[in-house]
Amino acid sequence: MFAAKDGILKRDPSRFSPHTIIPSLIRLRTTILDVGCNAGYLGKELKKREIICDGVDKNIDALKIAKKFYRRVYVRDLYRPMLSLGQRTYDYIVFADILEHVPRPDLLLKNSLTYLASNGRIIISIPNVARIEYRIKHLLGNFDYEPGILSPDHLRFFTKKSAKRMIYESGLRIQTVIPTGAGMQLPFFNNLFAFQFIFVCHIASSLRESVKKTKTQGKMRK
Repeated sequence: MFAAKDGILKRDPSRFSPHTIIPSLIRLRTTILDVGCNAGYLGKELKKREIICDGVDKNIDALKIAKKFYRRVYVRDLYRPMLSLGQRTYDYIVFADILEHVPRPDLLLKNSLTYLASNGRIIISIPNVARIEYRIKHLLGNFDYEPGILSPDHLRFFTKKSAKRMIYESGLRIQTVIPTGAGMQLPFFNNLFAFQFIFVCHIASSLRESVKKTKTQGKMRK
């Protein structure tokens, strides 16, 4: 029932995939932190565009591959929602299909705010458990783990609505929502057909000062 996890992942080349959409959202000559980078398929694409990438993952074998595309890689167990990256900041922090794999995605998001540059953006992609085929299966009383949205290594499941709520409660405000897969081709029914939703976010204005204070205190301790 439960397959092994933490393998080496490959890039999905589809133009409707987050692996293609997310790089298109990132400006040239910026810095990004790729949280849950695995073997670096995102960094490989971004390096071609003079974008400096750092990566975080707990999969040491995957990070050995990712090193070719990233300036730095950090071994971190994301079950502990503390990135512990010192005083570094980034123009973008990317969570590409990783938050559903950790027990407290909200705390991981909150911790990441410390590492976001002024006017930076956090980009999140999250699988959509409310796709039409899963609605039908759940209505019939079926909840079977399988590769994809109901992967055995997913600890959390989100609809568009619940993902928005988590993001908001983590201190972020959503700038743009992009459906993936068939949801991108059928925008009027994206809740039913999107495989994931991509959220482009910024820090809530009410939190900017407290985040800035946290960064300053960190520098003083150093």
